[in-house]
Amino acid sequence: MGEASDDPHGTGLVGFGGAAVTPLGGLASAPSAAACFFGVDLDISRRFGDNSDGAATFVRRWSARMRPWARRYRPSAIDVGILSGDAGDMVRGISEIYSTVFAAGYVPVVIGGDHTVSYPVAVTAAARHQDLTYVYLDAHLDLGLHLDGSGEVHNGNFVAALAAGGAFREVVNVGARAWTTYDDPYGPGGPVTVIRDVDPGALSALRGRKVHVSLDVDVLDPVYVPNTGSKEPFGASPEQVRRVMAWIADNCTVVSADVSELVPDPAHRETAEIAMRCIHELVKERKTR
Repeated sequence: MGEASDDPHGTGLVGFGGAAVTPLGGLASAPSAAACFFGVDLDISRRFGDNSDGAATFVRRWSARMRPWARRYRPSAIDVGILSGDAGDMVRGISEIYSTVFAAGYVPVVIGGDHTVSYPVAVTAAARHQDLTYVYLDAHLDLGLHLDGSGEVHNGNFVAALAAGGAFREVVNVGARAWTTYDDPYGPGGPVTVIRDVDPGALSALRGRKVHVSLDVDVLDPVYVPNTGSKEPFGASPEQVRRVMAWIADNCTVVSADVSELVPDPAHRETAEIAMRCIHELVKERKTR
């Protein structure tokens, strides 16, 4: 696993969202249920949207200036590096890192390229935590309306594969708004519960649940995040997403999370901070039970 020196001031390595960097081999037990970030710098299986290879390095570099805030409000958050290699290496590495991070008592959070990165993450989380609900903020339902017949899991159908696997109590989308999500195959009675409003007031059914939370940044309006791979108009604001994440943190048990679909673009580097501020809100430090 490679670790790139992405501190813009040249004073040493700074991790995702300003987190401190710790080698995975030296990971100590978490003093609280804090976030442990790591990156995946390659699209796993993209079929839709723009390429986002290098997204983890991009997010890490351009969210480093959050360090003063992170030291104050998320002092136990850590970063164990960025995975490199081919797609097969990524999938194996994700599962291995998640298992190590879970064992140390942290909440693992992967920052990846295409949304398929969520598949191995969620499967690993469900194997460790029974009665887990998969919650994904996404403008699309990723249920495979546009199947290519290959049987391959990719960023346009992986949620259908998760739902069909039966490992989750429920699969819940927050924020679907693409026009395809209104087609009959995506209607009532499908494998996903759809909450179209990105609003804490719509989430009461999730209260008390154990959850894996997946943030596809295209749930945000492209006015705020123009560098996402599959833009959809009429999206959420960063404050709406931040408030949803805060509600989940306060009312659910977050066991793991992931962030995806941010396309590296230095012209829009502030989007790295938007993504990391939202995910930091989700993984608040708290006393372990």
